[in-house]
Amino acid sequence: MPIVRTLCILLVSSLAMRGQAPALQVTKWLQAPAGFDGQWSGLHGKVVVLEFWATWCSPCIHAIPHLNELANEFRGQDVVFLAVTDDDEDRLQSFLAKRSMDAMIGIDTSRKNWKLFGVSSIPHTFVIGKDGNVIGATFPENVTSSVLKEALAGGRPVLPPKLGVESDLEWDDHLIEWQDGVSPAFYAIIKPIKTTTSGAWPRPGHLSADGVGLETLVQLAYEVDHFHLDWRMPEEDQTYRAAVRVPDDRKDKLLPYFRQTLIDMFGIQARWENQERDVYVLKRIEGHAVPAESHERELVQMMRGTITLRAQSVKRLCDFLTTPLHSIVVDETGMNGRYDFDLPYQPGQPDVTAEALKQIGLEVLKTRHSVPILVVSPE
Repeated sequence: MPIVRTLCILLVSSLAMRGQAPALQVTKWLQAPAGFDGQWSGLHGKVVVLEFWATWCSPCIHAIPHLNELANEFRGQDVVFLAVTDDDEDRLQSFLAKRSMDAMIGIDTSRKNWKLFGVSSIPHTFVIGKDGNVIGATFPENVTSSVLKEALAGGRPVLPPKLGVESDLEWDDHLIEWQDGVSPAFYAIIKPIKTTTSGAWPRPGHLSADGVGLETLVQLAYEVDHFHLDWRMPEEDQTYRAAVRVPDDRKDKLLPYFRQTLIDMFGIQARWENQERDVYVLKRIEGHAVPAESHERELVQMMRGTITLRAQSVKRLCDFLTTPLHSIVVDETGMNGRYDFDLPYQPGQPDVTAEALKQIGLEVLKTRHSVPILVVSPE
């Protein structure tokens, strides 16, 4: 099952919301003039837009054109754009060769600045005044021309606050205290909530999610990704905190129980039907040896620009490839074992992953294919 991945949404600690900005600790600056060190003493008298981002973060990539437009508008004025990332230099250079960023880019692979500025996830944008004090932190799209003009004039523009509580993927263990001291072995809990980050954690006999919409809950319950879904439910912006648990000896009941809960609570009906779709087909490249089967412990992980799979089927790999390739991926490799995969991904650049697949003797080809699609509609 593809893991739901919404890991790039903003969460900010109150410690860095006011007062003097902490000194930046960057190992190297790219696209900066000789001698630039990013210290506030050298930036005194300038408004600074400081963006925390990464090449693997889709919302960060989405914000680049907006920030580039601002940089162009305020070129020649006392506004400086800095972008700090945890990417290594090789990955950055590859990214910048295909997509321009109008900012000086600082490399911080150890994420020291994340701690200094109270950044838990990205994108995360600070506006810092001429005096070196933090004006505020927000989503990048909330930094506008009028905000920067007010800051240039010495004002303290109000940046939209980030509403909600911190998400917790173990919330049912951390936040629920049963009065008799005994936790139930079988339960499904769904409650509306607004969180500053979101995500989900499926595991045997226990599944939890926080700050996610109904569509994501359905994806989890039916083990389906966005591309295998025909969503016909009314639009809504409500997000939920959910947890489902069954006893260890009844793990096979977890998802059926969750599905029935969603059907009863939200009045949905779900059915599978075959539909024609544009897809990628994953094939072996002729002449390449089949990868050795894995003897590792099972691991499934997709974070910081890398898909890491240990002792997983090629079908599982195809599930994960839907994200970087932005399409359904059908397995036609004929490989039936369990394998290890380490593949890079970069939002908006499917060729990065496609080239890495070729290095291990696999290729993806576009075609038209009949595939099973989950149709979800009101009952």
